Amino acid sequence: MAENAHHHHGAPATGFHRMLKEGTQALHDQAEAGNFQVRMVNGELARLEFAAFLGQMRHIHAAFDPAIKIAAEADDRVAQLFDESHLRLGRIDQDLADLDSTAIAEPLPSTQKFVEYIGHRLNQHPASLIGVLYVKEGATNGNKIVSKRLQQAMELKPDQAMRYMDPHGKDQRRNWNAFKKTLNELDLNEREQTDCVQVAQETFQMVMDVSRELPIAQATTA
Repeated sequence: MAENAHHHHGAPATGFHRMLKEGTQALHDQAEAGNFQVRMVNGELARLEFAAFLGQMRHIHAAFDPAIKIAAEADDRVAQLFDESHLRLGRIDQDLADLDSTAIAEPLPSTQKFVEYIGHRLNQHPASLIGVLYVKEGATNGNKIVSKRLQQAMELKPDQAMRYMDPHGKDQRRNWNAFKKTLNELDLNEREQTDCVQVAQETFQMVMDVSRELPIAQATTA
């Protein structure tokens, strides 16, 4: 799934960013090999499949966008990292409109689990949502290439249906470098850092669960 297209080249990771990267590497590799993810990376998804994927992401961001804003208000460390470009709900709605897909399916069980997890983490430890944000932001690196392939395959115009996949446009590299730098400047103790890594790992796992469930759900409704 989109959140799995997370690999990027550049300077070696350091500090807290390195902890997050190394802590999720095995899951990242596993996720990247998933059937849905491979087809997405190869630009092989039909419009209906991509719209169904965005529909599930919409349920997740309907929970995550307000949660990360609340977390930023509650915790200065989250506020340091968070900015408005991390909110994806409006982008997803525009993408779905581009695809003429306004009917959104109910959340899959795996999506519902993810939604509930976000609420639980916000209540327990707002700063731990940094783990979800890390996975979401990291995904935008590989997705820049994937979005071009998908647009080509679906015969879309360059400005259509990829606001979720490529939210930063030409600022992608600059934003990611700034994000990594800020991660390493956050005043998190060892327990809090470990907590964020665990959340990032669980986010990868939940994304994999959604990407496995999505084609099955589509096959039963087709």
